[in-house]
Parts: sequence; structure tokens; C-alpha cells
Amino acid sequence: MTITIFSVTGCVRCKIAKNFMSEQGISFVEKNMKEEGKEDFQAFYKANRNAIFRGPEGIEFPIIYDGENIRQSIGAVMAFLYHGKKLDGFFSVGTMHKEWVDGIHVSGGNPKYTEEFLEVLRFLKNNNFKLQVDTNGKNSSILKRIFEENLADVLIMNVLGPEKLYGQLAGEEIDIEDVKRSLALIPEFPKFKIQTTIVPVTREDGTVNYLTPEEIGETAKFIEEGTGTKKNPYVIKAFNPKTSSNPAYKSLEPLENLFPYRSKARMYQVFTEIEN
Repeated sequence: MTITIFSVTGCVRCKIAKNFMSEQGISFVEKNMKEEGKEDFQAFYKANRNAIFRGPEGIEFPIIYDGENIRQSIGAVMAFLYHGKKLDGFFSVGTMHKEWVDGIHVSGGNPKYTEEFLEVLRFLKNNNFKLQVDTNGKNSSILKRIFEENLADVLIMNVLGPEKLYGQLAGEEIDIEDVKRSLALIPEFPKFKIQTTIVPVTREDGTVNYLTPEEIGETAKFIEEGTGTKKNPYVIKAFNPKTSSNPAYKSLEPLENLFPYRSKARMYQVFTEIEN
């Protein structure tokens, strides 16, 4: 199998991926989209537009393609080069630049592959990247290993909502004790942030509406009980229904006034702020 790597002139991350493939004896062909590979990349992008992320600053490189699988950005690329599809869920396309790597999701992958996941994080750290890692509380045992090995420069915990709605908001069965163990670890990290997006919820009667200010207050209380402090950096974020893939959410109007949410949250998390 020969891998095609799409790169761009001056891309340090592309060079790291190419060096790794050379060292491991992985056959690859490089297509530089600014030079001789421009037309090849344009054709590839046209054929795979839905699989390639394009952010405000353009397309993130490197991109690799093995004839079936596409992986984009240094984290997802290295995960695939190391362990194929095993680490799907742990990595997605990162959007941070320079020395930072994001798109690393503790809760997204299969804990069966913890050692493989940590191996990739170590590789990134050893190549002088700073890692922003996120979690929703699932896989607390992996989070503990990340803390013990100092593999996260910044940790973001997405607390989905109050304890009573956690599984519904996660879209899967959740061990709430696992989430509590993650919350207890959060203050131990040198730099961290806790955040909640005020998402729509399908209620028992079938109606769809946003988490209420009272439920965000309950969420903040859940955070206080889990971390043991009211003084966490906590951000509440508005949900954009227009970008949702769920048709039931598209008819909702965006929330414009988050101050009632902040007021309820500050009863339990005194540093609560609204994301600008």
C-alpha cells in the first residue's frame, strides 16, 4: 500500500509525517498543492470535498489518503499512521496552529486502545507540540493517565448538562461516576477550562427546547460537587441551531439572552462567563 500525502510548502507538520513514514518504511507519494501537485490536489479536493475540513484560515495540512481512508491534520494523520482505524474517535481535524495541536478527544475513542492513544500523544509532545485535550467526562481512567504523564498543556471539559440529563445529552449510556471521577481530576491540571453549550433537549412529551437557566444552575452545582470548588473557570456557550444536522433543531431560534443562565450558574460557579 502506498500513501499519498498532500502537503504545502513550509509545512512543518507535513515534514514530521513524511519523516515518520520514511523511518517506518511506509511507502508514500507526496503531492505539494503549491507546486507540482496543485492539479492533483484540486482534483482530489473536488472529489472528496465532504471529507475535507476547510476552516476560516483555509485547509489544514497534512492530508493523507491510502485509496480508501482520508485523514487530515497532524493528530489524526499520526494516529492513522501508527494504528490505522483503531484510534478513530480519539482524533479529529485540528484547527490550532503553530506549536498547538487540538482535535484530541479523550471521551471519543475506545478505551481498549488507551496505550495506542497515549503513544500518539507522546509522539506529538516529543515533537515539541503543545496539546489541547478535551473530554466530556467519559474515559476518566485515560484522563488520569494523561495527567500522570503530563500530556495535556490545556484541558477542556465539556460538561454536557445536569446529572439527570447527562446520558440523553451524550446520546449514549453514561456511567455518571466516571464523569464525577473526571471532574475530580480537572483542578489538578495546570491549565483547564470547563464549558457547557446550552443545547436543545427533547422532553418526555416530545417537545424540543433549550436547557433552561435552572438546568444550567444544576449543571454548575454538579461541577461544584465534582471538583470541590466554586472557583473554576466556567464558560457557557450558545447553540447555533442553523448549523445543526438535526432537523428538529433547525426551527429553533438562537438564544439571544444568556444572562439568566449566567446568573443561575454563578450561584455555584462564581467565575461563570458567557462566550463572546
